[in-house]
Amino acid sequence: MDTSLFGLRFESNAELHPDPADLAAFLRSPRAPGEKGLRQDDLAVFTGYMDRVDKYEKGSAHGVASGDASERMLLGVLSQTQFFRPSFRLAIEEYLYHHHQLLALDFTKPEKFVRSAEEELSRLNSKKKDDQQKIARLQVLIEQRKKDLESLAKRRHLIASELCLIAAYVRDNVEKVLQRCEGAITSLAKLQVDGTRAEQLIDDLKAHFKEEVRERRHMGTVTPEYLESLKTEVAQLSQRLARLVLGDVHAVTGVYDGFHEHAKKHAALLNDLIARAQPARKVDAYRVNRPFAELERALVALISEFRPMVKAAAPEGAGERHGDLLGKLRREMLDHMFTLLKSGTGKDTGTTR
Repeated sequence: MDTSLFGLRFESNAELHPDPADLAAFLRSPRAPGEKGLRQDDLAVFTGYMDRVDKYEKGSAHGVASGDASERMLLGVLSQTQFFRPSFRLAIEEYLYHHHQLLALDFTKPEKFVRSAEEELSRLNSKKKDDQQKIARLQVLIEQRKKDLESLAKRRHLIASELCLIAAYVRDNVEKVLQRCEGAITSLAKLQVDGTRAEQLIDDLKAHFKEEVRERRHMGTVTPEYLESLKTEVAQLSQRLARLVLGDVHAVTGVYDGFHEHAKKHAALLNDLIARAQPARKVDAYRVNRPFAELERALVALISEFRPMVKAAAPEGAGERHGDLLGKLRREMLDHMFTLLKSGTGKDTGTTR
């Protein structure tokens, strides 16, 4: 089964692909009359997250962590879902462009001309010499306008078909995002139940203080009171670390849950709208454009309505030195968590960037 997300869109009419400069100019243009802002404003939220994910992935590739725990958790999830990708944004941009082209097709003028010319023909007499030239000229003009209408109908069919293909491409990939979220949620549940890695971190915490005791022994500063105090402190820190790890697993799972609900809702909506748009793309369909407008609204909502957020717990009660230690162990757990998720649900993505 193909598990790639938002890769190349192979089912596409290359002849319709807009020139990059034309597409950029279209996106910088104002929205439809009566609507505020530019067309590219519909992509602002998505682009913002995409840029943050890109920066996070570049930093991770070089072993550079950026942001606090909440930021790392959020961007780790967004990266693993493969949702915020340039190829996805391009698909939405092209849908907006092609939908605008569809609405710009003008059938009214040639149809009005044909009706008017045919009415005039009905008033002319082919037996009159003066009318014969008018009839011949009108017949040529009518035939030309009918050919124009035929060309418009064919172009409408091509554009409408392309819109359906783009929507299907998005729906299919959103369904893969949905599956990826389900796999991640399952992996996180297993990680929580297993608890092996959390226990290893606590052992590392204890090992740190054992090393501290050895160093103090060399200096002859170890007392029974110090050992008893340290034992209590280590127990408290172990509990705090366990709570932090559990809270982080819950926080990351919560982001996936939110993404899952968002993807599930919109996959179903797109599936329904595509089924309604398919008949409207046919050549003999009388230019029913409403389903394509509904699809555009659904696609914009898909990339703009969801606001993924995560609130990571702070390492309460720990001093600065111990806070640094807890933070280090916590980052190790997060790295382990996302390595696990990547190997379990993202190893065959092969996404085209």
